Amino acid sequence: MTIGAAAVWCLLTPVLVGTSNLEEQAAALPLEMFVSLIGVILLTPVFRPEQNEEINDLVSSKYISTTRIYGIRTAVGAAVVLLLIGLFSLYMGMRNCHVTLLLALGTLADSWFLGALGMFTSALCGNTVIGYMPPILYYALNIGMGPELGNFYLFSMTRGEYGPKLWLSAAGLLLAAGALFYQKNKSRIKL
Repeated sequence: MTIGAAAVWCLLTPVLVGTSNLEEQAAALPLEMFVSLIGVILLTPVFRPEQNEEINDLVSSKYISTTRIYGIRTAVGAAVVLLLIGLFSLYMGMRNCHVTLLLALGTLADSWFLGALGMFTSALCGNTVIGYMPPILYYALNIGMGPELGNFYLFSMTRGEYGPKLWLSAAGLLLAAGALFYQKNKSRIKL
């Protein structure tokens, strides 16, 4: 279901914003401001099935560990994010946009960070709906504050800056690892 929603979002992006004949910085706009949101759609609900107590009891009683299941879901979500960003970048390239590998990787960094933020919140709160709120609020904060966020500014490629994407990637990895660690040890960790 979430893969379909992410694909529909990518299909709607050209309707919402122009995606033809764009220079590099202009081509970053649809990628950073629209396509990067697929990370929220695909990665935030990684823990959703087990948030139902009955399903959690059933899955926990099986031989395979829930940590492995979460890892597989995270890897599949990340792979689908990568695939959709690649396909959208290819589409933009066919529409005579100057899309580079750096633009695609920067979009992946944004998407990964926003999705991992949602994933982390979902793990801590035990509620997927609440997990969607911090990434969307952070996205809105980026629209309002802009470059004042420094290395954590989501839309830096529209300004020709690529360094913040390294910070966002690292933060996304830490958030995802923290979410998986918390889910694995949540019975021992009391907040």
